[in-house]
Amino acid sequence: MLRRLLLPLLIFAIFGSLAACTPSQAPTGPAAETPEKTPEFRVAMVFPGAINDKSWNQAGFTGLERVKNELGVETAYLEQVPSTDWEEALRTFASQGYSLVLGHGDQFSEPSKKVAPEFPATKFIVVNGAYTAPNLASIALFDEQVSFLAGVVAAKMSQSGKVGYIGGLEIPPVIRNGKGFEQGAKYVNPDIQVSITYLGDFNDAAKGKEAALAMAENGVDVIFYYVDNAMLGIQEAAKGANVKLIGCIFDQYEMAPDLILTSAIQDISTAIFEAAKTTKEGKFEGKAYLYGLDSGAIALAPFRENVPAEVAEFVKQVQQDILSGKIKIERISQ
Repeated sequence: MLRRLLLPLLIFAIFGSLAACTPSQAPTGPAAETPEKTPEFRVAMVFPGAINDKSWNQAGFTGLERVKNELGVETAYLEQVPSTDWEEALRTFASQGYSLVLGHGDQFSEPSKKVAPEFPATKFIVVNGAYTAPNLASIALFDEQVSFLAGVVAAKMSQSGKVGYIGGLEIPPVIRNGKGFEQGAKYVNPDIQVSITYLGDFNDAAKGKEAALAMAENGVDVIFYYVDNAMLGIQEAAKGANVKLIGCIFDQYEMAPDLILTSAIQDISTAIFEAAKTTKEGKFEGKAYLYGLDSGAIALAPFRENVPAEVAEFVKQVQQDILSGKIKIERISQ
């Protein structure tokens, strides 16, 4: 009897152990695909001048540093690149697989227009650029709005009825600043004389000094400039010529406290950061992006002791009228 009870139990145990030793089969179906790795987002930038010039190029580099630190991406740059190498510098970064390549200035408009079609997977942005394409955009500030305000300040502060503008290269953004300045000055005084000079160079201090001295000899007593290191020559000339100045890009008061009335701040770094952020998020569009007074990217620097309170109040009202649309400032194409 006991034997008949043990035999079925023994058979059950043998089959149970065999089942435990049998390897399990994998589920049938198509093999799982390994997802492709998303390419790393990297940003490169080409500068025509020095990144520590306290002006245009430094403002652009500040934007690139924000991209690096706030977006946490790898960045690279080349500075003081001569005009003969602009196209090749853009092409080199694109061929190295950078996701976004920026040219800092209208000077890069033609080179980018040529290089962008060669690298359709790369996004290109030109600061103050002239062209757009599916993978090419431009970012710019509404120069005329803030330079209009600079012209208002100059006209209100001028004792001689003669003001001047000194620009670097005669290219669209520099021209726009000069025309905006002239319009602002004439808004205050239709009969004011506005002298405009282009140096043909952003960094030649000797040319800047020569231009400023020539204006002073002709009775100009307030000068607005849009240059880089050439401003050092302009400031030197103004010291002995009883000429007041309006700076550009940064608040330049500390450079010449006795001379600087205000500065036309153009925070291109914010525009660069926002453009890179948009591109990283996959929202890039091949179009022209424009940032005005309402964006906070452009503004006049604070007035100090060199500007009377009544002038400051007048300028403040003009700015409000621009923002409200009461004063309409058209974007100048050339």
